[in-house]
Amino acid sequence: MSESPSPPPRRRSPAAAARPALLLTAAAGAACAVTAALVSGGAALWSAVIAAVLVIAFFASGALPVLLARHLPPSGLAGAGVLIVTYSLRLALVFIGLGVLTSIDSIDERALGLSLMVCALVYTLTYAVTMFRENARGAQPAVRTGTPK
Repeated sequence: MSESPSPPPRRRSPAAAARPALLLTAAAGAACAVTAALVSGGAALWSAVIAAVLVIAFFASGALPVLLARHLPPSGLAGAGVLIVTYSLRLALVFIGLGVLTSIDSIDERALGLSLMVCALVYTLTYAVTMFRENARGAQPAVRTGTPK
């Protein structure tokens, strides 16, 4: 008797892995905002909140190339072009936003920068761990039932 081949391991979609990362990033942003408010006051609170919103918006907009790629011809170059252009645009918007924010006197630059770094690290690490765990779980060999050991 021949056994049917096991289906390929099921991998978690990047969008599904982004949800826990976005939620944990929002929690880290809230923690940064509370800490900044306790240490430096109201301006630091709003600076930390703005930083968390910037990080969440940047990483959440990462789904944009995937959505746009559905409407492109199935060529690798078209998808790569969309990815590069959208990533460059997203980075430019963040840098312009940071340039404008740091020119405002009521923004606490230290709270803004620290919260930005903490939120970016939390998102990146959570996303990486989530994808690693899900992909490792999907790569396990299928358990065969009904066969003697």
